[in-house]
Amino acid sequence: MRLKDLQEKMLIPDREVLINRLVKMKDYDVLLISITAENRKHRLWTLHKLPEQPYEDEITYQHEETLTKREIMQQQLQWEATIAIDSQEKHISQMIIQGQIMTFNSSESMYAMEHHHGIDMKLQHFVEKGLDLECFAETRLDRLSLTVYEQDDSERFPEIDLDQEFDITLKFNSTTHRVPIHTEPIVLEFGNAKKEVKHSFYDSFYEKNRFFYINALTRYDLWKEREKELEQPISADLTEEEWQQFKEDHFRALETLCSRKQDLALVEYESENNIQLNFYMKHHLDAAPLPSSNGVAMSIMFSPDHEFGHNGFKSRIDSIGPVDKAFEGSIVIELLSYYVELPEKIIKL
Repeated sequence: MRLKDLQEKMLIPDREVLINRLVKMKDYDVLLISITAENRKHRLWTLHKLPEQPYEDEITYQHEETLTKREIMQQQLQWEATIAIDSQEKHISQMIIQGQIMTFNSSESMYAMEHHHGIDMKLQHFVEKGLDLECFAETRLDRLSLTVYEQDDSERFPEIDLDQEFDITLKFNSTTHRVPIHTEPIVLEFGNAKKEVKHSFYDSFYEKNRFFYINALTRYDLWKEREKELEQPISADLTEEEWQQFKEDHFRALETLCSRKQDLALVEYESENNIQLNFYMKHHLDAAPLPSSNGVAMSIMFSPDHEFGHNGFKSRIDSIGPVDKAFEGSIVIELLSYYVELPEKIIKL
């Protein structure tokens, strides 16, 4: 072990203010340990207990070879729904202490594992400074997570009056997560859809019915547009060899999304409260997954050329997958999930 390695495990701050406050979250507790200044880096240190079982143990998985794309996607949605809501409270975006702001742009969590075995030395430092770990007294060290948040470089380290109450407020950024749903299939023809045909789904997060309108089903010639965009190098710094390699890589990734003999089918819709919806073609969901490859996959976001739809709500576009260029029949789509926005959360201690 080198001296540098030992120093990285130890904590020798230039300035330090011990906080020692336990915060009761929805499903877990977090201990605000200390704020430190070291090598021009200002940090907030926190500690919390890991779940008794990993989230993956709470979900029953099947081998993907036996599943359809729908079942694989439902498993993924189930996993996301299990962890997403609680994850907002695990990332502090800002702390206001005695009226002074600490904004955190990054964080790192350390565990009692081989590559983070210095966690015990850091905790020992805080205990020697007066940290009370009674709330975690019965918890094994390998079930603890020590998280350090780094303050924005543009902000000053707080000047704390130790004779006054700390008066702490924690802020957590707004976030979004996907929620699985099940609705009846919808049959669409290419072109504009009938106006004012209202569809609905049950929003299980807010426990209310929501409605949406489908305005059109259109085609998008992805290969034609991309080849036109890549007629000229995107950067003068690229050599001819680098440019050709870039195009080869890009088109190889494009092939995973849509072949040259296909167009992308796009659903234009508008929804209550501008909720983002995720539509899929039924035959795509019912199919077996393609064998995995070493290629680079890609996804593309689309925006409508007009802000509002026929019914006065903001217009959105969702790509539902490729269709053969010669295909002219109807397409059956399903609404499999939607996005819920969790507003900024504030906890005052």
